[in-house]
Amino acid sequence: MRSRPQTLTPLRWRRRRHDVVFHTPWVGSMLSHGNTLPPGGAEVQVLMLAKALARCGLRVAIIAFGRRGELPGEVDGVAIVRRTPWGRGKVIRKFLEPFKIWWSLWRAPSATVVHRTAGIELGFVGLYTTVARRRFVFSTANVVDFGFRELMPNGLYQLVYELGVRFANAIVVQTEEQQELCEATFGRHSFLIKSLAELKAPQDGIPEAFLWIARLVEYKRPLDYIALADAVPEARFWMVGVPASGESGKRLLEVVTTAAAHVPNLELLSPRRHDEIEELMARAVASVNTADYEGMPNVLLEAWSRGVPALVLKHDPGGVVMRHNLGGFANDSPDAMVQLARELWATRAKREAVAQRCRAYVAEHHAPEVVAQQWLDVVSRPMAACKQPPAERDVRVRNATRRTARS
Repeated sequence: MRSRPQTLTPLRWRRRRHDVVFHTPWVGSMLSHGNTLPPGGAEVQVLMLAKALARCGLRVAIIAFGRRGELPGEVDGVAIVRRTPWGRGKVIRKFLEPFKIWWSLWRAPSATVVHRTAGIELGFVGLYTTVARRRFVFSTANVVDFGFRELMPNGLYQLVYELGVRFANAIVVQTEEQQELCEATFGRHSFLIKSLAELKAPQDGIPEAFLWIARLVEYKRPLDYIALADAVPEARFWMVGVPASGESGKRLLEVVTTAAAHVPNLELLSPRRHDEIEELMARAVASVNTADYEGMPNVLLEAWSRGVPALVLKHDPGGVVMRHNLGGFANDSPDAMVQLARELWATRAKREAVAQRCRAYVAEHHAPEVVAQQWLDVVSRPMAACKQPPAERDVRVRNATRRTARS
């Protein structure tokens, strides 16, 4: 009698041993069927990094929010471990959240757990990894991750978050600015690993409009972008604002919609999928950022990968725009912002030099193979060595990989 071939049951699939598991549940919005909203920067980075590590031969998984049947079981070699979204009731949700996090981590056993972005969840993940004796890496996404007292005014939340930082075997930051903040705020050494960005086809033809893409929240300062469009009537401006949740989000959406209606050279576009955002970026004069603070915005990386410069009002992340001459930085001056916009608009048809600089910067500092190699070093080093400053060997490895990417 012929024996029936063994199949991988759902339970055995979920308990498969991994080398690295990323706890970034909101990435589920990118993977669910029928999603039409542009993803967040942290989620884009985690998915790109997970795929890059899988290509290096690691067994990688991502824990993602999703209801039954919404998520694929695997994406480009990365296993997707589904966990249920938060409940409706605030009290019940807060009580159940630690248990949901621990249950999802138990279902995805791994040597290393990476948690992306700040929040009280950091403490819950750190507690689990300490008890389970797994390597725990905290990957920061924004300079505000180091201003946790302002981010979380609740004293208990601050305590749990600080415990999560202490539990972390390693902290990975994106820029030299974040590295200094980590040392000053937490007294911890960190590993500087830049965000990933793949080179795209260079921009072809004359750019058509400035492009602003962000969530409609106060610190992104969407009204400053509308004011810029109003002050430069000879240019065209596109604005893709993703509505935020809650009453404050609704109010800001109404204010932005009303203000934009009075600026004829500004087109307020509806939220759209990532591939449609890429089409707009390929036709942009510049990727505009007006936020009070950032990590390393994906909208800038995606622009530079095509040779599209940046136009930044207040926060130049790590000083890269000025240091590498990748566009314009207004240093929080509206007048300087207007002048820079006019210059970029007037020279939009002839900017081969800045386009080459932008693409060369991405190739040297953000190439997936370079970034993945640096992450491999962090997730594979002994736990006791993770909290030590990077050794001279790490510097040699980093320089060698950069020379390889450049050649």
